[in-house]
Amino acid sequence: MSMFGPKMGTWRVNSNRDKRWNKTGRGCGLVCTGGPEEMYDWIEKCKEKYGEPPEDCTVSFHKD
Repeated sequence: MSMFGPKMGTWRVNSNRDKRWNKTGRGCGLVCTGGPEEMYDWIEKCKEKYGEPPEDCTVSFHKD
């Protein structure tokens, strides 16, 4: 297994103001590029439904 390249991990989108944005999942991604595509797909889906993210919305990705 390579030290470099995408790694499996846990991603999270969180907002205390608007819980509809909250979601946690698992995916393969790079920490340096912000995480897995599944996380960004979730954000885009929320933008379509709810508009721009709340001010307190945060994203994170932690590799295993």
